[in-house]
Order: sequence, then structure tokens, then C-alpha cells
Amino acid sequence: MRPASLSRAEIERQVDALAPWFHNINLKGVSTAPSHFLGDYPSVKWRQFADAIPSDLAGKSVLDIGCNAGFYSMEMKRRGAERVLGLDSETEYLRQARFAADVNGLDIQFRHMSVRL
Repeated sequence: MRPASLSRAEIERQVDALAPWFHNINLKGVSTAPSHFLGDYPSVKWRQFADAIPSDLAGKSVLDIGCNAGFYSMEMKRRGAERVLGLDSETEYLRQARFAADVNGLDIQFRHMSVRL
């Protein structure tokens, strides 16, 4: 079964299996971290600066360094970015990001990579 067609119960099971989550992401009504110590993070943070990002990213490429579970990558894709690449050094976060993007039907690439000087 494809993640975009999963039932709420199946999404809940997978969210639990991929826990713990740092990003609280709404996956078709299922919150990944509803008791986050920072509240509805990163949505609450996103609302503080979302208007600084162009609402139309059509034709643009976005690089999300340290993407965690992909919250910002998904927001960029929702704004129409042609290509979004999320990088993280933690495989657990990348598993979460891939699952979240798939459930939301968003075509985002995620790669295991560390950025070092």
C-alpha cells in the first residue's frame, strides 16, 4: 500500500514506529509530536517568518540543510518549488521525512549527508 493511501490507523502505527519525532507534522490529521516541548513546532516558528519566503517558488530549487523530518522541505514544495532536496546526517530523521512527504503526496528528495567545513 502506498503511503498516500494509508488509513488513519496505519499512519498512526507508522508514526509510532518512527518515533520519537522532533518535528510535529500533521499527516492527514495525525500529529507526529503532539506533546512537543516547544508547542506546535515547527509550525509556530514557520508562521513567524513564512511571509518572508516567496509564496510562489515555481521553477525554483530549494536545498534544506539539516531537514530533520522535512517540515520546511514540504512547505517549500507546497509553494511550488520544482525541486526540493533535504539533507540530514540522521537516518532516523530521513525515514520520518520520506514517510511524511509520501503521506502528503509530495515529491521531495532526501539524502543522508553531513555538511562539514
